[in-house]
Amino acid sequence: MSDPRVVLVTGSTDGIGRASARALAAGGMTVIVHGRSKPRVDAAVISLQQELPGGTFHGVSFDLGSLAAVRKGAGEILERFPTLHVLVNNAGIFSTERTLTKDDIELTFAVNHVGPFLLTQLLAERLIASGTPDAPARVIDVASVAHTRGRIHLDDLSLANAWTGYAAYAQSKLANVMHAYSLAAQHDPDKLVAYSLHPGVVSTKLLRQGFGPVSGSSTDLGAKTTVMLAGGTAVTSPSGSYYSDGVVAQPAPQALDETTWKSLWSATEQLAGI
Repeated sequence: MSDPRVVLVTGSTDGIGRASARALAAGGMTVIVHGRSKPRVDAAVISLQQELPGGTFHGVSFDLGSLAAVRKGAGEILERFPTLHVLVNNAGIFSTERTLTKDDIELTFAVNHVGPFLLTQLLAERLIASGTPDAPARVIDVASVAHTRGRIHLDDLSLANAWTGYAAYAQSKLANVMHAYSLAAQHDPDKLVAYSLHPGVVSTKLLRQGFGPVSGSSTDLGAKTTVMLAGGTAVTSPSGSYYSDGVVAQPAPQALDETTWKSLWSATEQLAGI
């Protein structure tokens, strides 16, 4: 019998990420639970293990808002896990005030796009080496329908001149959709496939912070598309596809602008110090 497939789910101590981690482990995958705080990650691993005694969970903690922390975290993952089949870039924030990270990047853009971009690049070789032509490596970017109202401000990615919480969030989610398209364009789909998705309007901390007292569906329901894409092995839709509520959907027209996503890729490489 072959060894279980290994998946890293960022931001999986609560919300959609935790629900995704639990469902993927229930499906037989080895799950790496990630969060910013080690005590919270340790607590999540213990509680998931209690809920699912047959599941295999490991923990890793680092801050996606710090490029140095992402590099260190990726190094730890590469050291501890000889195989890695799937990366789910799930972690995300909605900030209610404009702050810059130590790397001088606007916080929402740093956590939602630049950190996951760098993490993906650092883990790509291991992901590809772990895949097979029948089950290529997968990168899943959890985006949002908010991307439809986003615009990539190439001359001002940290939005010094046009910041609102929603503008920053929408830009970062549009960047997630473009990231999946860029990865699809750069990699042979027999080796690596990438997808982005809108999980639905889900009752999470992010929804409350960003949108106030809005009612949403359960986190289990919100995790469904992630679980379907991360848990599967056969490639049934073209790499780069955007999903909404479990089916391939048409993203916003601006997400399909190849010139912008190539420029965004170059700009992000510079921000990430690659």
